[in-house]
Amino acid sequence: MKIAVRADASREMGHGHVMRCLALAMALRDRGAEVSFHCRSLEGHAFPVIGQAGFACFPIAPEEDVPACDWLIVDHYDLDATWEGAQRRRAGRIMVIDDLANRHHDCDLLLDQNLNPAGPERYAPLLPLDCPQILGPHFALLRPEFAFERGRVAPRSGHVARLLVCFGGGDLDDVTGWVVDMLAEAFPQISVDVVVGAANPNVPSLRRRCEHHPHATLSVAVEDMARRMRRADLFIGGGGSITWERAALGLPGITLSIAANQLPVAAAIAARGAGVDMGRAEDTLPLALQARLGDLLSRPQFVQDMSLRLSALCDGGGARRVATKMLN
Repeated sequence: MKIAVRADASREMGHGHVMRCLALAMALRDRGAEVSFHCRSLEGHAFPVIGQAGFACFPIAPEEDVPACDWLIVDHYDLDATWEGAQRRRAGRIMVIDDLANRHHDCDLLLDQNLNPAGPERYAPLLPLDCPQILGPHFALLRPEFAFERGRVAPRSGHVARLLVCFGGGDLDDVTGWVVDMLAEAFPQISVDVVVGAANPNVPSLRRRCEHHPHATLSVAVEDMARRMRRADLFIGGGGSITWERAALGLPGITLSIAANQLPVAAAIAARGAGVDMGRAEDTLPLALQARLGDLLSRPQFVQDMSLRLSALCDGGGARRVATKMLN
């Protein structure tokens, strides 16, 4: 079975769309499918990441058609029913991955891996009448190492000795930088694992900033994020797809959203007592984050409760479930 994926990555949009599609592609490949990626060659693209995972990646123009395939997977906020419908002559079936519910789709299956109280009614007017929906973090698209590391996580005590700081593959506004500065000044005793994507333009300055913290390290484009999450006690970062990676490892955290689509996810997690939502990063003052982190350090039982609630939302097996539904 030939499956084509249409998704993009860049410094501005980050790598979230491509990374979740890669997780699904791996699950499909394990079931014998041949998967290829079709992406725009934008600044900060993910071609190397896709190639390292063993998949072919072909440059594509914004409105260009994909080649003939049995399934087309579309994960792109700028594409809608107009482009999807035009692919019907090439694609046997179309699956759309979305979480905005702000445009019409012409598809045979829709996946929204985020939490939303509106449920299926949210997409009902935007889809063909007979289009099934797969909803919620039970179907979150995570790479297999997250399910593996979940089985190795020791019970979390709620005490914080090690932080993981990550704002995804882009972070053009360098939120990572001021967070590291705050931690160096106010919490020099805590070990800090800072992770950024290959598209991050601020790596040189971040290296210098981490040198001012006695226990901070900077890593770029890591391949062991699941292991790092297992070892960390608390997270500070964005609220995109990384939320469900954290959930699989029960890693509680403080979210500062760096994109509008992250805000509903962070709010939904906080409403369930599974995380702390600080709202938009651009509206958050370092002193406010310092105070919130200080409060969590003094309340290990609260941190432990957040971990348990978060872990209950996602077990890391979503990609396998979605692949099974597609191929069945």
